Amino acid sequence: MAESSRLIDELDETLTTGTAADRARLLQRVTDLFLHGAVQYSDEQVALFDDVLGRLLVDIEESAKRELARRLAGAPVSPPRVARTLALDEAPAVAAPMLIHADALDEADLVACARAGSQVHLLAITKRPVVSEPITDVLVTRGSDMVVRSVADNAGSRFSEEGFEALVERADGDDVLATRVGRRADLPRHHFVRLLAKASDAVRSQLQAAPTEQPGDIHSIVARVAHAIAARTAAESTDYATATAEVAALEKAGDLTEAATRRFAKAGRFEHTTAALARLADLPLPTVERILVQNRAESLLFLAKALGFGWTTTRTILQMRHGADGGDGGHDQDLDLLKSSFDRIKRTTAEQILDFQRTRHDHA
Repeated sequence: MAESSRLIDELDETLTTGTAADRARLLQRVTDLFLHGAVQYSDEQVALFDDVLGRLLVDIEESAKRELARRLAGAPVSPPRVARTLALDEAPAVAAPMLIHADALDEADLVACARAGSQVHLLAITKRPVVSEPITDVLVTRGSDMVVRSVADNAGSRFSEEGFEALVERADGDDVLATRVGRRADLPRHHFVRLLAKASDAVRSQLQAAPTEQPGDIHSIVARVAHAIAARTAAESTDYATATAEVAALEKAGDLTEAATRRFAKAGRFEHTTAALARLADLPLPTVERILVQNRAESLLFLAKALGFGWTTTRTILQMRHGADGGDGGHDQDLDLLKSSFDRIKRTTAEQILDFQRTRHDHA
């Protein structure tokens, strides 16, 4: 550490009487010394370099900051306070290398930058190997289309439930983002279905054709939602035509019952379940489709209550709607909450709402 001692002796003199060029030269020498032995330095030694480099950074030219950021960003260890100072610098060219590569930045630093930085700063953050949920929550809210597309495309990004919800909202009308979000292996199924409900035919086709790590039979989900919410009407769908014919035959035989509807749902026969509910409720197919695929379940609870269905049948339809097998603990908790809501609904109120829906359709 003899060279280190000599450099430290020069520090006060340079800071007091040195020119900008003197400061830049000393900054380069201190950086060389740090990078030469960064892995072997103790925490105390790293802290010493942190202090020296931090003092030299004051009033330094931007070009020198850019060079320092470029060199420290690739180092196995970075002085934490200097790393933070560079990462939060107003100049994107200074901040970007640190925001992308520096391990010394903690989550709070990155959240602060995401909340206050420019869109270039935000874009740099999206390139990090791992972007945690508190950070992505800010990025999907503040970020430009380019930022949001980039963070959605990063396999190391982690999203909260609210983050996924915001991503799906942002994807409405943005085919590039919708495709990137739809291809994420960690996208929860219910958000995937919501995404498809808003997606264009082109996006659905890409998601159906592209290899994916999404759990479950994604191709069948894409096909189902494409049939249910495609631009053409349900009446023009071959699948719905077949389902409607079979449901009509059941009705004619007097076998279109709650139990029959439950069997359709338990078997995952989306079109048949939709057709059965539509016939029993005397509602058009598109109306029932929307009830089944929308994110919130309240409309379905009211429809089931109006038809006199019990909770067992209603639960089975909810599980079909989410593609759930009932084994997921989180989903079971959601179902417990929905059961509580279902039990509180008065059938007379549900019937009045159903009558209103019929009247609205009759006068449309």
